[in-house]
Amino acid sequence: MSTRAHTVPRFYLRGFAAPESEKNPDPFVWLGSLSNGKIERRSPKNISIVRGFYDGIGAFADSDRSIEDHLAQIESEAAFAIRKFGSTSSGDGVSPDPAIWRFLSWQAARTPGWFELEEQWANEPVDSTAPLVEPPPEGFEKIKDRPRIHWVENPESGERREARDLAELRDYQRRGWKWHLSAEDRLESLHMQAWYFQVRHFPRLKWTRLDSPESEYFVTSDRAVAWLADGFADTPPAALRHPTAQVVAPLTRNIALVGRHEASALRVTLREVNRFVAFAASDWIVGPTKGVVEQAISDRNDATAQ
Repeated sequence: MSTRAHTVPRFYLRGFAAPESEKNPDPFVWLGSLSNGKIERRSPKNISIVRGFYDGIGAFADSDRSIEDHLAQIESEAAFAIRKFGSTSSGDGVSPDPAIWRFLSWQAARTPGWFELEEQWANEPVDSTAPLVEPPPEGFEKIKDRPRIHWVENPESGERREARDLAELRDYQRRGWKWHLSAEDRLESLHMQAWYFQVRHFPRLKWTRLDSPESEYFVTSDRAVAWLADGFADTPPAALRHPTAQVVAPLTRNIALVGRHEASALRVTLREVNRFVAFAASDWIVGPTKGVVEQAISDRNDATAQ
């Protein structure tokens, strides 16, 4: 039987609970749907559930360890670290606990919306003569090889075929077939991308902690960690090398991290952060009040219409 996977963790969503409900055994948040605009109260335990999404092996060194076990450890450590970080002061050059960076790296890579983008990028033309954009992290050579079948699909007929190796897969792609990523492909890609975020992409940025003004709040979404590079959203992670790249990562309703390349002090409003988060969301936005979610959705709609 497939597991009941939370693609955005419950502990994290509880950090955006309505203040009047946070002491309740089952606090609530306000969830805004991007498909119909409806905003309603929801329990974090009933949000962002996709059955079987992490079912399977995902560890690189331990061939028997599941992604679910791996995520449980990451989330447990992050929950404690975020609470502790909330008691420190704000400002530039922040250095949160490594458990927070690890959590954000995995959260950036683990959602269904992100996987859809990865499958899209996997089917874009490949230039075999292009230089390697990012060198593999240390330890890459220790990853155990897992031979498996790759599936391709004819977008016109829906026919699927088996590609025996990478060369045959590329040949199908040149003929217009699409690589249909399997669960194994997805889990391995998830782990690989999270690793790159953690050791390559996020460390090169300069980070600032933002605290919300009194009675104002940050929102989060089904993507949770969002970025913009050269004016474009939904860009591959390699775009984070661009000098204009900026990453927004809300931690709680009162705290957000913003990373960018510039060393000068960051000047950004809470509303701008929420607009950024809302624009990058795939399906929903969550916040501690109905009003802050309404504003975020409205700002997203205005940005989309421009």
